[in-house]
Amino acid sequence: MTTPAPILRVENLKTYYPIRSGLFSRVVGHVKAVDGVSFELYPGETLGLVGESGCGKSTIGRTIIRLEQPTAGRVLFQGEDITRYTNRQLEPIRRQMQMIFQDPYSSLNPRKRVKDILAEPLRVHRIVNREQIEERVNELMEIVGLRPQYKNRYPHEFSGGQRQRIGIARALSLNPQVIICDEPVSALDVSIQSQILNLLKDLQQQFHLTYLFIAHGLGAVKYISDRIAVMYLGKIVEIGRTKDLFERPLHPYTQALLGAYPVPDPRSRTKERIIIQGDLPSPANPPSGCRFHTRCPLAMPICREQEPLLKVRHGDGAESRTDHAAACFALEKGEGHRR
Repeated sequence: MTTPAPILRVENLKTYYPIRSGLFSRVVGHVKAVDGVSFELYPGETLGLVGESGCGKSTIGRTIIRLEQPTAGRVLFQGEDITRYTNRQLEPIRRQMQMIFQDPYSSLNPRKRVKDILAEPLRVHRIVNREQIEERVNELMEIVGLRPQYKNRYPHEFSGGQRQRIGIARALSLNPQVIICDEPVSALDVSIQSQILNLLKDLQQQFHLTYLFIAHGLGAVKYISDRIAVMYLGKIVEIGRTKDLFERPLHPYTQALLGAYPVPDPRSRTKERIIIQGDLPSPANPPSGCRFHTRCPLAMPICREQEPLLKVRHGDGAESRTDHAAACFALEKGEGHRR
């Protein structure tokens, strides 16, 4: 069975923000929010993107959809390089790639009724005839589990979970192929999070959607993702299938994240937990070499001098899957896969 071509390919993507100072606002440095990230997203799959706050997860999503301008690298959608496209050139692409935002309280215009929020992209992109817009709005509301008679209400008349359903309906309105989910459940009550996750999974099967699911909670990512990429300070340090990454994490940072992940019985942990010391370094002045070496208990001299490449690694003498990669020198020394 041949592997399908990726629907989205990110190559060495960099997104820097200038730091300005002085009377003339001269550029004195850059915040390296995303610094050389590469991955592929295949049709129908969900790729989870996890990491600490400030590691660049959301910036990747916003750069892919061109809400932020990339500094370097390429974004290819269905083999087409869209990195330097103008807004006019991006218009048909944006029909195929949509975004669900983190905060349902600020992502909806409080001055517009729900029917106008959902109708706006239909009018702008001329997806349906003017006479069919109301019918499509009713259909979208039913798809996400809301009653169409609520369409005349304003966003403040809905709960947080209902608002996020409206945001999902807006993302679905243009029949996209790829949806970037930017922490879509982190602002919701725990009791509502599972409902939204189940809705996203059902919609994926119904409409053959492809998700880039950005989150910092491992529980949600484990539930919905086929593969997971772990980010640290603007870079991906490990990527692999969800089952492999949870059962056999390779990078010390991934091991530390999983060590902090709650389990029903903490005594069931079979390995010693890695405790991360210190604070996350500034992306304006990242450490040399491996960016995790300042907090890593397995750090060696080479970690301070050279940057490890993201490639297939071997831990505990066992052969790794060909699609499970990590960026860590300790794995080459046989010290990986410990927590």
